[in-house]
Amino acid sequence: MRKHTLILWARWRLMFLLVILVASAAAGNVVVREQIEPGVYAAIRGGNVLFLECSPPRGNQAQALLEKYLADGSEWRLYKDRLAVAIPFNKLNQKSQRIVLETVFPLDYVDTSGWWHTVRFSGVDGSESIAALAEWLSGSGNNIRQILAHEANRLVREPLNRGDRVLIPQPLLLPVMKTHSPEPPPPPEPPIVPAHESETASVAAANSPPPEQESPTPYVRNGVNGNGAAEGLLEYGEDRLGSYALYKLKPGESLYSAVVVRFTDYRENADILQACEIIQKRSGIRNVHRMSAGQRVLIPMEMLSDRYQPLGSEQRQAWEAIREEARRLREEQVVTKDLDGVVVILDPGHGGRDHGAAQPHLGLYEDEINYDIVCRIKQLLEAETRARVYVTVLDPKQQYAPKNISRFTHDTCEVVLTTPNYVNDDAKVSANLRWYLANNLYFRERDKGVDERKVIFASIHCDALFNGSLRGAMVYVPGAKYRRPSERPSGGIYSRFDEVRRNPTATSTASQRIRDEALSRNFAGTLLHSMRTNKPPLKVHDAGDPIRNVIRQSGGRAYLPAVLRNTAVPTKVLIEVANMTNPTDQQHLANPEWRQWFANAFVNALRNHFAD
Repeated sequence: MRKHTLILWARWRLMFLLVILVASAAAGNVVVREQIEPGVYAAIRGGNVLFLECSPPRGNQAQALLEKYLADGSEWRLYKDRLAVAIPFNKLNQKSQRIVLETVFPLDYVDTSGWWHTVRFSGVDGSESIAALAEWLSGSGNNIRQILAHEANRLVREPLNRGDRVLIPQPLLLPVMKTHSPEPPPPPEPPIVPAHESETASVAAANSPPPEQESPTPYVRNGVNGNGAAEGLLEYGEDRLGSYALYKLKPGESLYSAVVVRFTDYRENADILQACEIIQKRSGIRNVHRMSAGQRVLIPMEMLSDRYQPLGSEQRQAWEAIREEARRLREEQVVTKDLDGVVVILDPGHGGRDHGAAQPHLGLYEDEINYDIVCRIKQLLEAETRARVYVTVLDPKQQYAPKNISRFTHDTCEVVLTTPNYVNDDAKVSANLRWYLANNLYFRERDKGVDERKVIFASIHCDALFNGSLRGAMVYVPGAKYRRPSERPSGGIYSRFDEVRRNPTATSTASQRIRDEALSRNFAGTLLHSMRTNKPPLKVHDAGDPIRNVIRQSGGRAYLPAVLRNTAVPTKVLIEVANMTNPTDQQHLANPEWRQWFANAFVNALRNHFAD
């Protein structure tokens, strides 16, 4: 009888909460709830009203639970004997306020700059506001002006959109918001069940999947071998939601960099954040701030880069075939002394009205940095080697003279050297004209008898990765399966240019696309080795593979830059020399000496690529 009464009591409490939620939604105020502990939820209504929801035990048993969260513990009696309660954010103690914020906004984090907030709610789910952020994190909604005055928030505008990032500077934060939340003890280690058995493994951990989800089915170990890829890092399995790869977090690792950036080809912040949310939900992780070493992370198989797919899969076999072709072509690599007969086509990314990534307060503009590095490479090649050098872009004022400055001024005078020249008004047109120009140069040199393997195309860029902790160079190569047999951009503007009229359509065969990726991977590997062994060494991206053949976008769409898709030069790379959002990389990019070091490393890579 008592058991039956308790069940009815629990059902009435649940129904009461549902009535509240339905009424809120009907009023246009969507309520989102995230579990903090069994029976206790962090909740947000309309994107800007935070509170804590719970169904307290009956009688005096509620005291211990409520006192833990309330600023004034004696107020627990106000909520005594209620079916369900919603405690306003300002009634919570500061520690509980932080827990609520981190639970509702799991991608937020704190560093030496302050609290970095990622907007989660906009549109029909409600609208977040800077005033609410200021109130929650600094204790006063009057700090809006100081928040917006910070350089990191120069592009922040209301209404805020999902994925926007806002910094609440350290000096404004409440004391409890300045430090990291303590981590709970690590969850019990789940048993590894052999792949041939039919039983499933269950895990009793704080971040385990909720009861309504079935536990993952047995998985098998299957590391990625060769080239130091990921031996022993991943295990593979399947559950009712599909195939997955399982990774166990190491101390201090996060979903953003240790999982998504590392094992997938997502690059843009919004796409990485979306992937983090999918993986968090799939893994049953309730709070990414409360993950411990050993946390089990399930990555949907379709998100994985080809090199991290299981052995024997179609994607992995294609990746292995490219590696095998690269090994074969290394054995046939042509050699030459002092780069005699080598043709280098350099493409400084962006330019004109398109400045690319920028840090204006530091005087750093991507197009100006790219151009300066290309000028240095050109100068070195022409002074110290016998290589023939072409550049796709010209700044008529600067010509090709490097600038020994640490702060750049953005100008818009760069032109693409097609016939006639193209003033960089439209970034897409500019990108297409660069590969048209490169193809024209390549065909001309090839017709003169130049070995196609002696032609190198390199597009120089700077990255702007959202996570400022990520550093170093990354190289993109033309993924064979992400290119079309033929491509011709639409638009009447292209018919004006001689290079387009000569070769209007980019074409390639399947074997050429495989060859191109293999040759490009070989040069990319030589370049990264040259950077690592430079004196002084130059940082190479180490959160995952620094050589990538595709950029994955939202919805799983594959994207390959036009200069890699359509340039006919077999060996072609797009180099992100450093991350413009990382403070150390910013200092390096501003340093003329570092830019010269990169130019040296690039020229040495060419020498090594064609050496005996």
